[in-house]
Amino acid sequence: MSFEIKQGIAIFDCPDHYACLGLMIGASKGEIRKRYFKIARGLHPDSCPADMDKHQASRMLSKVVNPAYEVLSQDKELEEYKVLLRLVGQRASKEVNASKFQTPSAQSLLTSDDFETLYKDQVNQLAQHQFDHLEGVIDVVGQLSELNLAYLIRREGSKSSAPTPAPVVQQSTAPSPKETAVSPNAQEKTQPPPQEAATSQFVNDYCRRAEELIRKNRLNDAIVELRDALKLEPKSSRCHSLMGSIYLKKQSVKMAKVHFTQALKSNPQDPEALKGMKTVEKAEKKSQPAATKQAQTPQPKRKKGLFGLFGGKN
Repeated sequence: MSFEIKQGIAIFDCPDHYACLGLMIGASKGEIRKRYFKIARGLHPDSCPADMDKHQASRMLSKVVNPAYEVLSQDKELEEYKVLLRLVGQRASKEVNASKFQTPSAQSLLTSDDFETLYKDQVNQLAQHQFDHLEGVIDVVGQLSELNLAYLIRREGSKSSAPTPAPVVQQSTAPSPKETAVSPNAQEKTQPPPQEAATSQFVNDYCRRAEELIRKNRLNDAIVELRDALKLEPKSSRCHSLMGSIYLKKQSVKMAKVHFTQALKSNPQDPEALKGMKTVEKAEKKSQPAATKQAQTPQPKRKKGLFGLFGGKN
């Protein structure tokens, strides 16, 4: 039995670990763990159905299921894999159209108005009987991977379709001859390098996604987005401000202070960071123990008693 997958995300030489487990992209840790153990029980030689080939079931478990779970269950590997999927989505949105998909369900996902709901329904329907018959597992994985690729394309498209503000046109006086005589080297310095501009665009994309996740109260997912952004631009004041606001929502004042401080180092006028630091200061004052407040309050001096006159305690 061949375990090679030649459709969906695999056309970009990227493994589809979500498809191997019959999960939607972005499934929670709990969903991943629950799904894995359900599959593992069904494929383990000691507990698989009597009519199932135990040897093939064991190979399916070790060659397809376990490798996928090892990536999706580890924080570091999962974050790196999510970055890889984003790159696949960005590339696919430019290179892939409906004609590249073999399954009608993936094709319909590209044009559906409510693609999120359709995606969830299609994945759940395919995953329900994914491992009932070993000979059909890889075919189902391929169909799931096509759905995942179509979903990545639609998700990427929904991010890029956000309206951008129109550029502000400023009137200027005619430049003097000295102003027009700018050297080629000076012109090059005024324009950011292509690589730097691309990095800034990636960081802005991460921040926009994080803001959307914050609005949906998906704070942990937003943190992942911002961590990816900070890998590209560690001193981004916008990223650190958003991180600080998330940790305030999670009532982690110390972490919020760390990120707001970093944001103000990069941009002392960052309004979000300035506002956040005021909230942090208020929270720190409220959390001061009563003993500390008493220590700060001057205590009246006691008069020395009879024993105090002879060097005793006050």
